[in-house]
Amino acid sequence: MTSLLAVLAISSPVIGAVVINEVELNPPGDGNEWVELYNNGAEDIDISRWTVWIVDTEPAWTGVMRIPLETLIPPGGFYVAEGDRNWIHPTGTGTVILKREDGMEVDKTPLLSDRSDNFFTHFRHPDGFDTDQRSDWIFGKGTRNGPNSL
Repeated sequence: MTSLLAVLAISSPVIGAVVINEVELNPPGDGNEWVELYNNGAEDIDISRWTVWIVDTEPAWTGVMRIPLETLIPPGGFYVAEGDRNWIHPTGTGTVILKREDGMEVDKTPLLSDRSDNFFTHFRHPDGFDTDQRSDWIFGKGTRNGPNSL
């Protein structure tokens, strides 16, 4: 019985946490890469000084987005971290990692790839659904700073 409970605990969606909710790795034109965070909990969460990392390995590249002081995400709310306009990251590929101020990893995506050069993004549906599986992610029309829809 204990092993069944452990399996259920591991496979159930995370509740009450900030997760990476949507990722734009290849925006159209000269747009910036961005990552949307979502609070799937019941209380405001302070994400001040957290960081969002996009890590690409082929070739090696890392972009870091720093979240400013006094940044709160309300329950069911979104926050969009935007990359630097001067980044040179032409592959449209990467793993996104959300870290707290102390460096503790909060959430991480699988390796994502976007070669579309349009408004399509990788997103979770429904918003905030997180089982740590690749199947949590859908590639479709982006909904920056709003509910994801199929």
